[in-house]
Amino acid sequence: MNYKFVVLSLAIACSGMAFSYSYADETSPADMAKSEQPQNKAVVSLYDQGVNASNNNDFQKALPLFEQALRSDPDNPDILNMLAHSQRKIGLIDEALANYKKALELRPRFPEAHEYLGEAYIQAALREVETLKNYGNDGKEELEDLSEFMKEAAQKI
Repeated sequence: MNYKFVVLSLAIACSGMAFSYSYADETSPADMAKSEQPQNKAVVSLYDQGVNASNNNDFQKALPLFEQALRSDPDNPDILNMLAHSQRKIGLIDEALANYKKALELRPRFPEAHEYLGEAYIQAALREVETLKNYGNDGKEELEDLSEFMKEAAQKI
């Protein structure tokens, strides 16, 4: 079983999905993001600090900044998306999945959140691959089935 091939295939396939996304209306993604960003100055500052930390790959620093911003603006899809992104990057996959879903409930046409949600699902699947590997012979058949499914999924994209 070549697991690196499966992961690489899924990553390549998912990266191609972004190019097929189209917008039915005239609102650009940048305009949509601007209209939804936090309006309170304190929240904007926390959000901007969190984005800056994320851009520097300091997700441990970004996480509490986004959590604090979210307490002040709990229905903001941008904050939820970036909180989930930070959670995912530090391995809190289940929490990230829940927050991406909340962001998408608030803004269904949110390409970045859809991308990140897909990446989180791939990370979750890879976590299950590792779990099955650790079962040895007890998980061998299930690992083969999951790997086959992942290969088939990658070929469909």
